[in-house]
Amino acid sequence: MKSNFEFLDKYWPALAQIGAAAESYVYSDPNACLYKLGMFGERLILEIFAFEHIKEPTIDNTHANRIRLLKREGLIPKKIDDILYALRKTRNDAVHAGADSVEDAKTLLSMTYNLAVWFMEVYGDWGYIAPAFVMPENVVQPDYESIIKEQEEKIAALSKQVEAVSTAASTKTSKERVEKGETASESMELSEAETRYLIDEQLRKFGWEADTNTLRYSKGARPQKGRNLAIAEWPTDSAVGKNGYADYALFVGLKLVGIVEAKKAAIDIPSVIDHQCKEYAKGIKGEHQEYIINQWGAYKVPFVFATNGRKYLKQIETKSGIWYMDLRSGANAPKALQGWISPQGLMEQLEKDIAAANTALQNTPFDLLRDPDGLNLRKYQINAIEAAEQAVIDGKQTVLLSMATGTGKTRTILGMIYRFIKSDRFKRVLFLVDRTALGEQAEDVFKEVKIEELMTLDSIYNIKGLDEKEIDRETKIHIATVQSLVKRILYPEGDTMPSVTDYDLIVVDEAHRGYILDKEMSETEMLYRNQDDYISKYRTVIEYFDAVKIALTCLLYTSPSPRD
Repeated sequence: MKSNFEFLDKYWPALAQIGAAAESYVYSDPNACLYKLGMFGERLILEIFAFEHIKEPTIDNTHANRIRLLKREGLIPKKIDDILYALRKTRNDAVHAGADSVEDAKTLLSMTYNLAVWFMEVYGDWGYIAPAFVMPENVVQPDYESIIKEQEEKIAALSKQVEAVSTAASTKTSKERVEKGETASESMELSEAETRYLIDEQLRKFGWEADTNTLRYSKGARPQKGRNLAIAEWPTDSAVGKNGYADYALFVGLKLVGIVEAKKAAIDIPSVIDHQCKEYAKGIKGEHQEYIINQWGAYKVPFVFATNGRKYLKQIETKSGIWYMDLRSGANAPKALQGWISPQGLMEQLEKDIAAANTALQNTPFDLLRDPDGLNLRKYQINAIEAAEQAVIDGKQTVLLSMATGTGKTRTILGMIYRFIKSDRFKRVLFLVDRTALGEQAEDVFKEVKIEELMTLDSIYNIKGLDEKEIDRETKIHIATVQSLVKRILYPEGDTMPSVTDYDLIVVDEAHRGYILDKEMSETEMLYRNQDDYISKYRTVIEYFDAVKIALTCLLYTSPSPRD
């Protein structure tokens, strides 16, 4: 049979041979197939380095870090990154855990073909029209051993060196290729199996155990104590969809906390929530009653999700992202998220009572904040806190707090954060700064200024400072630079991602500075190449979390601020 990867032979014979070898192993040795597909992804990245004349990193010259470097250059779109991650992860599993699933091999083979087509469209021939992928047949070759030996010899010979090749795309600028890469990846249509595979990977990054092929209801998968399972093809009494089977049911231990519906096409995702997810949430079978934690009207599941695995884009909001709806109140509407909610995050959502917290906030006196032995806040500072609190109570998701220079913004914010946490209005606060110096300054104030019974905010609550990258359930306040969160969100080094509900309040310090004063950062903080790049990533961090945002800015006055 003709190889699906034969078209690569014109410019990249090594890639063509690796792809053909992977095809040969699909049924006879899926472990070897998965290994070869991982090798394909690694080789493709090296080809991009050569083509773009980018030097490989001298420190940490690993496949994962090479991908991160190309992502920073804008050369690896989100969908391509997802495929590369799946290939890299599965290759590791093939080597270290003996992964040998034929179904995984077939799914990843078709994904690798899509990756190869994207590569040809961007770096080979911009007019290339790819034929449809044809899954290899499970036929034993009469001379299988000699065929494999010949392929391996060719791969060994071709893999000794990676050199830049001249293609039609060589006449294009790097910027043009970046733009072409984005459009080519967006036009890529993944099959349902491929989409589900990538969603499995996404869920795992956020703390869920997910594997569509093995953690499936029909294969005996059931909720278990101490495990956070995303069980595929969960049956319901609903008549919609695939005979009432939800794509995933999310369990924290034995508690059914969510339903997920995955779609391959770029359809209107919010409509999926109304059409399918809600019906699944109503139709939980009587035999699964033990997993139902409560009932909210007709709904037996508190949270539902719908996605097509596509990166969230504001321009096509309803056809991208992860759409989420809290079914516990009829006043809630579906909304788009930029990532998944972790098991911990969903449990915190269940425990949260915003109405009660708002009442507690309103009934909390300001006496402690006025105490001369404590914060000793003045009237205008109290007024600022009251205004911010009222905006939050009124349901505002973004608040701008402007105070004159020298009026004690940090102490004011300290008092505001204290009241928000004490009333349980917010569970976890991110204090976001654009420079290390500002974070250190805030950390000093939080550790030194007395608030209640001669105790500081740091001694009352669990505060994590600039050196802390990870948070836990007990963390109440986290001080971080935007640069550190950019690394965690856009260029993660491990296999985990922050949950979009890790913080429910973000306080952006010196918000007027964050977009314009890149030049004032130290060399170690100069992660970004230009102002535009910096701005986009700053906003990405702020908008990633499903949280209330309070931005602090200042006004410049020459006269002293009023004292009452």
